[in-house]
Amino acid sequence: MLRESVNYLTVQDVLWINLQVTGKVNRFSYARLEEATYYQYAYGESNHIPAQVARFVPGFLKMKPLDEANKVTAFVAALTFLEMNHFHVDLNDKAAVDWFNDLADKTTQQKALDKLKHDKGHHDHAESVKVVAESVMSRFPKSISTLLGA
Repeated sequence: MLRESVNYLTVQDVLWINLQVTGKVNRFSYARLEEATYYQYAYGESNHIPAQVARFVPGFLKMKPLDEANKVTAFVAALTFLEMNHFHVDLNDKAAVDWFNDLADKTTQQKALDKLKHDKGHHDHAESVKVVAESVMSRFPKSISTLLGA
């Protein structure tokens, strides 16, 4: 689904997400973190949200920019990016890790993308990244715990 304007996560947003999911400040490579975060963008017209999240998750995981919790940080960041751009996935907490793993694997990625739903106006653009990320984290505590252990 094409959108006219896209809401992106910043490097600082990703660091804040990592702090929230781990409860501590972790070391990171700034260059790798910046590159991993920029996987949200697409070449040319950067406004196809499913394709951009499909690029972001494997790219972030490949870069491993954080000393801890790359997988769970990418999980929360991906869902936050989707929701900020009016997409959601109907998942319960139990199914979310499998969905994320499918999204991370290019051979099963389409299966995960097929579960995306476009919500016209689901989230107010005025909502901050923190508000949306906190909502994601509150809905998926078991998934976050599982991915922290991965």
